[in-house]
Amino acid sequence: MGKDKVGKGAPQSRMDQYTEQTMGGSLQQEPPGPLNKGSEPTGTQILAAVEASGQAVKSQIAAMAVDVNLLRADLRVVAERSVATEQQVTSMQADIDT
Repeated sequence: MGKDKVGKGAPQSRMDQYTEQTMGGSLQQEPPGPLNKGSEPTGTQILAAVEASGQAVKSQIAAMAVDVNLLRADLRVVAERSVATEQQVTSMQADIDT
């Protein structure tokens, strides 16, 4: 019954409609990437890619550590200003009370 409609005249599924709208047609297999032109990558290629990825992660972590240290310095300044403001308020209250 429903199998009679299979083919070009069949109603499209939501996924088919989405694919057609976003990609202009049906899903196609992507061409081989630069790492594996038609063949599987070698162990050396995989290792090089993993090492490069590891170096990128290390540099991101180092940048985050710098950001954390800057935030700590900012927090120290805020804390010092807070203490100074509290001392000023206490002094002003003492002046008002006298």
